[in-house]
Amino acid sequence: MMVMCVLAAGANAAAADLSLREFNVYLGRGESPMSWHGHSVFRSIQFEWIARSSRVERRIAHTTVGASLSYHDIRQARSWFGYSYGDPDDSVRGYSSFFFVRHHWRDNARHVQPFVELGTGPMWSNRRVPAATSRFNMDSQLGVGAMLFRASRVPMLIGYRLSHISNGGTARRNPGLAVHSLMLGVRLIDFRRGATP
Repeated sequence: MMVMCVLAAGANAAAADLSLREFNVYLGRGESPMSWHGHSVFRSIQFEWIARSSRVERRIAHTTVGASLSYHDIRQARSWFGYSYGDPDDSVRGYSSFFFVRHHWRDNARHVQPFVELGTGPMWSNRRVPAATSRFNMDSQLGVGAMLFRASRVPMLIGYRLSHISNGGTARRNPGLAVHSLMLGVRLIDFRRGATP
């Protein structure tokens, strides 16, 4: 009971520290390099919430925190042995959440605001990713990008992300998967001034 009270108090304190800033939607396409396990292609849609945290800002200026939910349509080699025995690609549905910090520059820019981000989160899929490994993975990401036309009603976001997908040794096989993705998105809601049309 005491542990639950401490956790609840911590969650309330964290929530009180956060000030929601924006809601963004991205479309992305990523690929992993060819290996003896085969090749993977990710097509994704991501819903992202960005918030300001006074605690984070005190330690690292011009830095926000965020969380996202994503759906991934994954095409990958069906076999652990890739295409060595003529196996075709498999179709996989993946779902992930991502918790991150994002550092940005040029807060007063009207046209281009660059950023860099780092974070991680869990990923679950209806089939093992890569094949013969695990349905549950952690997806750690490093990204760079920019918000374009920042002063407009619907700014655009572009970015590159390097994802490392791994089950962390919780399954018998853990080769890991590096995915290079290009992302294109829009800011749909700026909570500092209300919804866009």
